[in-house]
Amino acid sequence: MRRWFAVTVAATAALLAVAGCTAGSGSDGDLTGGWAMIGPAVPFRPASGVCHENLPPDGSMETYRPVPCTELHLTETFGVREATDAPVPPAPGSAQSREAYERCAQRADAYLGGPWREARIGIRVFWPSRAGWRGGARWYRCDVTEADPDGLADRSRTGSLAGALRSASPLRLGCFEPQVTGDTVRAMAPVACTKPHRAEFVGLWRAPDVSYAALNDDRTDSARGCRSAIARYAGVPDDDRVQYRSGWISYQPSRTEWQLGERRVRCFLWFRDRRLTRSMRDAGPAALPVH
Repeated sequence: MRRWFAVTVAATAALLAVAGCTAGSGSDGDLTGGWAMIGPAVPFRPASGVCHENLPPDGSMETYRPVPCTELHLTETFGVREATDAPVPPAPGSAQSREAYERCAQRADAYLGGPWREARIGIRVFWPSRAGWRGGARWYRCDVTEADPDGLADRSRTGSLAGALRSASPLRLGCFEPQVTGDTVRAMAPVACTKPHRAEFVGLWRAPDVSYAALNDDRTDSARGCRSAIARYAGVPDDDRVQYRSGWISYQPSRTEWQLGERRVRCFLWFRDRRLTRSMRDAGPAALPVH
């Protein structure tokens, strides 16, 4: 900026000399000629209500390529919030990053019109790059995506997700036909609850604040949490006999979500051999007998 300004002033002085003009020959001494001075640089800040074709590594201006939400896109920005000051952008898993995720997750429910954790939805948080942060950028970006129930894969779509959960929506978790090998769920294909299916979303349970490895290694808490969710959903006694009424499938948060403080586990009732053609919501003990 200094080099450009110096060249400009020098060039202006040269032109004045050629024209035979001096500061004393009618000039007011204002070398700017009435032009407004250039203001201070303003840090880049993304816009809300726009969509993006890809999930960038960060929220830097260099990776910022917004597109209309009517076009095919992978993620949608629904909020940009002020960040607390710090020497560098918050590291994943830090208190600041977890607080930002929690605020984005809370705001997402209002934006979508329903609880996002009970739908095929994911929340993504983007921070400025280190260079942008050094330049004064102090914000974080809240994005929402259409995702698989396990939160590991995002899906491209057209159309905004604003208000997508205010009424019946195929994004809401409902009934599924799972592909299960041993104790591993390979896929969960959504189907109408009036069609033959073997699994149904029943709700969430909040896992304890343990390490991610501990959550994976110990299935006791997941079994207890999801069986209680099944009992509440189906309207059966929450006792030791729930395990003899149906099986269960759980989708815990992804490793990234867990690092950000997400503890809500998605639970499904599941039958290995029996197929249902109705929802088990408030179905009662007769619909889920003890076997």
